[in-house]
Amino acid sequence: MKLQSETGTMVVDYYPVKLPHGEISKSWMFKMVSFKGVDVMSKSFISKKQFESECDERIGMGYNVVDFNMIPQLGNPMAGAC
Repeated sequence: MKLQSETGTMVVDYYPVKLPHGEISKSWMFKMVSFKGVDVMSKSFISKKQFESECDERIGMGYNVVDFNMIPQLGNPMAGAC
């Protein structure tokens, strides 16, 4: 899902996560935040619950859904966790 602020200055992209073994995660999403005129400011893995909560909150603040990102991004949300 791609959310854009009312002014168009901030964009938040959420993607499904493809795990190293090839399956699509049912628990994780990949999040990218970017600002107009600047490349990606942050990248992170978030839980599906966080994703749902963030989307509800941002849409409530006036963000618009401008696209649906359906192509899974390869990643491992647990990399570096000890």
